[in-house]
Amino acid sequence: MAKDFQDIQQLDSEDNEHQPGGGEGPGPRGHNPRRGDRLCVGAQLQEELRILKENFSHFSNGVLLEIRTLGSHGSSASHQLTSLEAKLEKQQRDLKADHAALLLHLKHFPMDLRILTCQMAFFQSNGTQCCPPNWLEYEGSCYWFSRSGKTWEEADGYCQLESAHLVVINSREEQKFIVQHTNPFNAWIGLTDSEGTWKWVDGTDYQQSYKNWAATQPDDWQGHEVGGGEDCVVVQANGRWNDNFCKQVQRWVCEMRLNITA
Repeated sequence: MAKDFQDIQQLDSEDNEHQPGGGEGPGPRGHNPRRGDRLCVGAQLQEELRILKENFSHFSNGVLLEIRTLGSHGSSASHQLTSLEAKLEKQQRDLKADHAALLLHLKHFPMDLRILTCQMAFFQSNGTQCCPPNWLEYEGSCYWFSRSGKTWEEADGYCQLESAHLVVINSREEQKFIVQHTNPFNAWIGLTDSEGTWKWVDGTDYQQSYKNWAATQPDDWQGHEVGGGEDCVVVQANGRWNDNFCKQVQRWVCEMRLNITA
């Protein structure tokens, strides 16, 4: 549109050059009706151009505002998306943890149910069919694992008060079961040579029974400050046996046979 206005001005200049007398026409000097019409058209075009510029300016400002608004909304949407992703990841982690916990409960449920059933049956049958509460059953025997320490004699007396005795280990499998529940501690077992001969507290024949002595044991070491030898046996964290000073304080394991009656 600006170019049209320039063309009109050029035409107006050319017309003036072709007019006799330097652009003066008939009538009074300097008055040219055609030139006046063209000036009016030029002024109108300039006004239209101004309006177009103004409208374009308004349009540009509006577009810029829309772009800024969209950018702001985009930033907010991006933040919301990041927040939702973080929440989703947390929910997934929580779900996996709950799933793992549920699987663990399901894995132990049969054992827990059996223990609960046995505890109920223990009271109903006067303890003849199931292990007492807090005792563990293994291969027809009940085992109790201490969480404190006593001397060998005190530990043996405690087991007798429970109608039991210090554990007598008869096989590698029973040995493994015991260590699973005593590790990483040493624990007294029911083997002693206080009378000069190794004997199990329940009368099991020592010579014919299972043994798992550590290397160089038993050695009946005499170097204790209180004097005397080593006449009582502990099972160590690695499962090997060691004769020890009977007055030393150790954890212990009690055992009782389970009398299952039909």
